[in-house]
Amino acid sequence: METQIPHLRAVGYRRVSMKEQVDGHSLAAQESNIRQFVAQQGWELVQLYTDAGHSAKKGSYRPALERLMKDAPKGRFDVVVVDKIDRFYRHLSGLLVALDQLNIHSVTFASVKEKLDFTSPWGKLMLTVLGMLAEIYLDNLRQETIKGKLQRARSGLWNGSIPFGYCRGVCSKCNDPNGKDYCPDYGSPDKSDGKVLILHPIEKRVVQKIYELYLTGEHSDATIADIINAKKHRLPDGSFVPLRHKGIVGRILPGSFSRDAVRGMLQRIFYTGMIPYYGRDDQGKSTKRKSPRLFEGKHPAIVAASDFQAVQELRRERSKIPHHRAASQVRVYPLTGVLYCAKCGGRFRGSAVKDRRFYRDSNQVEHTKDCSQPMLHASFMERSLIRMLQNTLLSSDVSDGLILTETQLQAALERRERANILYLAGEIDKSVYDREIENCEFVRKTLLFQGTDAKIASVRSVLDQLRQWQALSEIKRKRLLRLVLERAYVQGNTFVAYQPTVVFAPLLDQCFPTGKQRCSCGPDGDFPHR
Repeated sequence: METQIPHLRAVGYRRVSMKEQVDGHSLAAQESNIRQFVAQQGWELVQLYTDAGHSAKKGSYRPALERLMKDAPKGRFDVVVVDKIDRFYRHLSGLLVALDQLNIHSVTFASVKEKLDFTSPWGKLMLTVLGMLAEIYLDNLRQETIKGKLQRARSGLWNGSIPFGYCRGVCSKCNDPNGKDYCPDYGSPDKSDGKVLILHPIEKRVVQKIYELYLTGEHSDATIADIINAKKHRLPDGSFVPLRHKGIVGRILPGSFSRDAVRGMLQRIFYTGMIPYYGRDDQGKSTKRKSPRLFEGKHPAIVAASDFQAVQELRRERSKIPHHRAASQVRVYPLTGVLYCAKCGGRFRGSAVKDRRFYRDSNQVEHTKDCSQPMLHASFMERSLIRMLQNTLLSSDVSDGLILTETQLQAALERRERANILYLAGEIDKSVYDREIENCEFVRKTLLFQGTDAKIASVRSVLDQLRQWQALSEIKRKRLLRLVLERAYVQGNTFVAYQPTVVFAPLLDQCFPTGKQRCSCGPDGDFPHR
């Protein structure tokens, strides 16, 4: 009985690099051999995929092959035919992976010159064996890749493509998408060996501007993209070109910024000088859905860690806004997280009624407790609290206390330094030296802020911001209040108690020894009539 040849839909794949335009490798010769083979098998050639001028080296991008692999799951063909295997892949790993992917979608493979035909029963068996080999190879490759990526992160080096804002710094032979005809340093002497990223002179400014715009609290990802796209940068020859994104090498050309691109940059902790690792840990467990492991990077930071955290806080605040109000102006409530009800202990949350801002007791909103606490006018309560803090922390007593503390701290440091010099010179013995060092440390630890000049500097910074309260954005106001207060308790419209942070407790306790202080918000705590 004569074996019936199956009627299969075949597609051909042909490829030639720039250096292979010779007889035996030409596109025409490959097509002829493919058509002849398909005809001999009794199959139907439905399409021919062609990559002209593309290499088959590992990592190279071939658009036609990518289309072929994307069409395989769509059921458009049953077999892929090539003239020679090296037209498809030059390396075994790529070939095994591609054959395995085709086999998953019931697509087989045939090569004319090597006489490989995986459509026959024995050929299908061989394809299954190759698929098992591919699975073993991929599993081993995956483990080695995990180790390599984790080690790079530990070494402070990036994984994947170069993030926007950075480049390799190899200016003399730059191939960065935003290099030639864009970067003013293109063609100049190298600034790096290419192993450690440096700041791109134009892109870093774009990143900084994006963070600056977002921290104002007045712009969304989309409006920031519009602002950046409207800006231009001046080339060394005096001409201007629009600011542009890097794109993806081989896939997406550099172009204008999208809302998604802005959102991605605002969430990239890489800009703070850290390397995030989202892969698997040493035990092979995924860390992608959890907080990434962070390593100190060798690349310079573009934005301060505090600004990055401020952006994340603002994004969390905005995420709570209902979708139907997403287009309206975003409101930030500086006292949320700080303001508590003195009656029921509930935390106040921000709320808007007819474009007016209020604070409402969460126990009332969620109906978890009965409480008579009325809604609070947000602007009035914020002004009252900040006025109290300004009157307290900007007083002459606090300033004198800080000056005295800094003077005492400096004297202790100088005394310790003198003890070091005398001990090294042999003018005092070890017991005297140890006693002097112990005394100096005791002085440091008994100072107002437990002997850390970093905290004193932090207090100075907060006091400077308090003086400039009106010029601060809403998110900066919120961060500032959280640096000073853990909680502020209110009854009616009156602040009745404050719980300072550890750093500011000595200052506020100095002025309010009981930890409580009334503020004049109106008779009996009622909101004053206007």
